[in-house]
Amino acid sequence: MQRAFRGVFYALGAVACLGLSGAACFCANASMQGFAAAQAGVASRPDNSGRKRLDGYLDGIAAQYTAQRAAAVAAISTRAAAAARQAAVRQKILTLLGGLPQRTPLNAAIMGETQAEGFVIRKVVFESQPGLRVTGLLYLPQGQTTEIRRPAILMTPGHYPTSKTHDAGMAALFALNGFVVLSYDPIGMGERLEYPDPAQPGKSLAGQPTAEHGEASLQPMLIGDTLARYMVWDAMRGVDYLSALPQVDPHRIGAFGCSGGGTVTALLGALDTRVAAIGVACYITSFDALLPALGPQDAEQSDPRFISSGFDFPDWIELAAPRPYAVISTYSDMFPFAGARASVMEARRFYALFDPAAAGVRTGDAPPEIPPIPAGPAWNADTTNRIAPQAPLQFITGPGRHGALAPVMGEILSFFMRNLQPGGDADHPKMLPEYLQPGPENPMNRLPADTWQVTPTGQVSSSYKDEQTVFSLNRERAEKLIARRKPVAGQELVSAIRRVAGPEARPEATRYDAALLEQKSGPIVLGNSDDQVEGEIGVPESGRRHPAVLFLVPGSIRGTSEIAQANKRKFDALVAAGNVVLAITPRPSPPGFDDMKSPLLGPFYLLSLRADLVGKTLLGLRVDDVLRATDYLAGRADVDRGRISAAGSGHMGLVLLHAAVLDARLRHVVVDHVLVSYRSLVEAPLTIGAAEDVLPRVLREYDVPDLKRALGSRLTASDWLDGSQDLSQTSAPVETLRKPRQ
Repeated sequence: MQRAFRGVFYALGAVACLGLSGAACFCANASMQGFAAAQAGVASRPDNSGRKRLDGYLDGIAAQYTAQRAAAVAAISTRAAAAARQAAVRQKILTLLGGLPQRTPLNAAIMGETQAEGFVIRKVVFESQPGLRVTGLLYLPQGQTTEIRRPAILMTPGHYPTSKTHDAGMAALFALNGFVVLSYDPIGMGERLEYPDPAQPGKSLAGQPTAEHGEASLQPMLIGDTLARYMVWDAMRGVDYLSALPQVDPHRIGAFGCSGGGTVTALLGALDTRVAAIGVACYITSFDALLPALGPQDAEQSDPRFISSGFDFPDWIELAAPRPYAVISTYSDMFPFAGARASVMEARRFYALFDPAAAGVRTGDAPPEIPPIPAGPAWNADTTNRIAPQAPLQFITGPGRHGALAPVMGEILSFFMRNLQPGGDADHPKMLPEYLQPGPENPMNRLPADTWQVTPTGQVSSSYKDEQTVFSLNRERAEKLIARRKPVAGQELVSAIRRVAGPEARPEATRYDAALLEQKSGPIVLGNSDDQVEGEIGVPESGRRHPAVLFLVPGSIRGTSEIAQANKRKFDALVAAGNVVLAITPRPSPPGFDDMKSPLLGPFYLLSLRADLVGKTLLGLRVDDVLRATDYLAGRADVDRGRISAAGSGHMGLVLLHAAVLDARLRHVVVDHVLVSYRSLVEAPLTIGAAEDVLPRVLREYDVPDLKRALGSRLTASDWLDGSQDLSQTSAPVETLRKPRQ
């Protein structure tokens, strides 16, 4: 990738040249400042109520879906019914992911090896898809021969920049206990950066691995795929690689991962039945616990429509039944322990339909209870039943925060030894704590520095001229899909918008009380707790009917930022020119603030994930706000219903394009600095500020040019932006004048 990182800005201005009373015409622009200034204006406001309201609304929808799902699973009472659910859920999840790629030659190569204490570390590389190389470290126990086929572990690291190197100590312990181990770099980590910074080797333009994943996920979403599709396929090809090794028994391959590695391991265990034992650490919880406490997390952990399709964390466990499964949790994890325990409790009943040993044996006459949270490492803290060590479902828990596995590493080794090394002494694994300690006392830190570098340059992108990325593979895949899609218009386009963006409001469906409809000026609040938006109303002094302008702004026009002040001047001028003006901030309103995975992704990325999970989209929610605000203007006695216009810039402009197709009462729409096409996003090596605009599956149904054609002469647009431009930056538009529409 040749494109260098430019400063990331977030600015959302507005320009309008609208039909006004008489022969007057007004055209204004909002001068833009950078991302930091805009965020300062938001973050300085102590009120984050709009963000919290919207989070609560979406979480409430999620809770309804999870309750329905839990009831459906609870009604399953036979193994046949459980197996039928497994088949249906597995197929639906594969569809949500976008299906799986074709299996192609691995073209595996050994790039060198290092002798360690008790094992050999080989540097390996293979292709999970043609040109998409996976770098890994293969740990072979001392004295390994092809005459003895050993069990193996596919180890997926968590979200650490050093990736496979970070997990070297755990991999070593598995090797010292007789396992062949493949620890590899997932996409966006280690030697597989999707967006390497040419000025800083080993660094990413996107930021940390979670930011790499968020950025890489956007383009696949546009065609109905997910980043998880690519990541779980890498893991499946890792199983292929291990299965082909003469040192490995292909029927005794297990998978283990923590945090983000736990995510991939959970997907792998659910979707690849070749995995004989699964250990998922510091990932399993429940959405009922996760969303209110932490919110949605990484891209591959938040597949669009996952919750609304009837799925939750327990499904990852239940899809693996009756294969041996260990859920590994820490009591103070950021992934709530209460959610993990609830998921294990449900999964234990599901597993028992396949193997009664999963439920255990009662320790008394009373039904099993939920025991208190233990103080130290424990087995099966979800029940007072006695669970045999050989039972297929185990809950391994211990003290500490996220990723604190040292206290329970012995138990983890025992689980895999018990299930993959029959006849061995699983109760007494070789547990050497120094391998989990930082500093020079860790034997792994005494190995040569080049032990951990697989590729010649330290990155696949610069080591191989034909290296592919998620971006390049998705672009090829998208071209084939887009070529089959025909332009859409009329009711077909309306239906496509409702399917893809998910707006629910209908024109003229919202009624407002008389007092609100008679409000003359000042702050205004529309909607209830679920769809509340804040705004400002301005009405000319004369009593006749006036044209109206719906003005979408990114925050209150009474703010102190340059953007707010410019929008306030525009608002006042429009009112002075004889218009009823309603300036609203679509949800979240007020916009509030949240943690950002990366400036590239912008301040609404995590909110977009939360909406996607329940089958909503942020853009669709904002379209609802526009339709309801138009109902408000149309319901006012001082508004000429035949002369309602709207204006918006950047992300808000794209919202208006969608809303105007759905609502013919918006007689004219003026936008600027709006994404010219979703297809241009697919073709951009690096997107900036695109997350707010992304709609899952949109390119399978329509594109922005379809919206433009549908609006025809109702649309005035300027300064279109393609996907390679900074979508978070809106520069001052060129002023144009025109006569008002009659």
